[in-house]
Amino acid sequence: MARRWRARAAPAALVVACLTLALAAASPARAGPGAAGRPGQSIQSLEWWFTAWDIRSKVWPLTRGAGVTVAVLDSGVQADLPDLRAAVLPGGDTTGAGTNGMTDDMEPLGHGTSMAALIAGQGAAGGVLGIAPAAKILPVRVGGDGLPAGGTDASIAAGIRYAAGHGARVINMSLGGVAPSASACDLVEQDAVTYALQHNVVVVAAAGNSHGSGNPPQQPASCAGVLAVSAVQPSLKLWPDSEQQPYVAVAAPGGDIASLGADGGNTFGSGTSAACAFVSGEAALVRSRHPSMPWYQVVQRIINTALPEGGPAPNDQYGFGIIRIPGAVNAAKYKVPADDPNPVYAAAQAFLASPQPAPSAPSAPAASPAPARRSPAAAPASPGSAAGLAAVIAGAVVAVAGGTALAVAAVRRRGRRHA
Repeated sequence: MARRWRARAAPAALVVACLTLALAAASPARAGPGAAGRPGQSIQSLEWWFTAWDIRSKVWPLTRGAGVTVAVLDSGVQADLPDLRAAVLPGGDTTGAGTNGMTDDMEPLGHGTSMAALIAGQGAAGGVLGIAPAAKILPVRVGGDGLPAGGTDASIAAGIRYAAGHGARVINMSLGGVAPSASACDLVEQDAVTYALQHNVVVVAAAGNSHGSGNPPQQPASCAGVLAVSAVQPSLKLWPDSEQQPYVAVAAPGGDIASLGADGGNTFGSGTSAACAFVSGEAALVRSRHPSMPWYQVVQRIINTALPEGGPAPNDQYGFGIIRIPGAVNAAKYKVPADDPNPVYAAAQAFLASPQPAPSAPSAPAASPAPARRSPAAAPASPGSAAGLAAVIAGAVVAVAGGTALAVAAVRRRGRRHA
């Protein structure tokens, strides 16, 4: 089985950058317990995405993510930390270790813990506050210390099935490995993704951190039906190591991100991992606000309320643009026509329509061993211009406004297999 990366921190210099983004945001390196970027700074003062997205004034009056479970497929989540204690449910482990996922074995940084905090951190005593603090986290350990860090094809596929079978409405995969192509992935993983889509789950994955190492396509980001996320810096420029691939659907800030480590300390870093976590949090907010909205419409809203960037959309750097959460959440104010682009759904439909060899069974036990049916249970025949869903048209519906500034600490590399 292929070894995996997790979307982890990469080196970055101390920077103060002005945001010109109204609604934008990303991953981990290290400080001591309770520390922040500079003496006297609280960790929440470094969570610049709250201002950039107007989370408190434009998102939380509508939803804080209640009623939605986000599965975090990762190294486990340190559930006994004050900032996560109220948010983390007992989960599972597809590595064969038999844990409930509520311990992160990648101390001190704790990749899974960091991702969970960005999504649903509780902000206890001024600690890390997630963008969807009323959502629940289902931790699913698929890799970790002493194992391929980001899991194997089998453990990830089993983790997807476990999450879909245990109430997750969003699956976050801040991990990956080299894919056979930019439009294909391991069939065991693809079959598991299809199973999740049939169970009306939004599946999100990091685009990858290997642009500087040949830019090889990464899976599960390359799997059909996966919402793949690239990373931008506070300046809105693409984070240098973010993969540039046709599977990129949207971008979210992944540069200079403060979060929570497995030992309760703060982490600072960059990567597509955190960008993926923010999009998973966005999906949770949309699903909480619109509980009857099927997965493909959630994805369509995320794509079509994004801020176009990097030239004609879509493009291999930003996809359809940088996510804007207030627009995605507020369907009454920001309309997304049914015929707006939805290439993620189109790719899932194309996969279902094409003959595929039967995937080999995962070596790790899956929650639902039955093979995925080859038709989406949660999707109607016409979710909005099926023939034109792959069209190269992006509509920006939210106006850009406001700005903020961020001072961040230098980060260090730990583990190439995290995005």
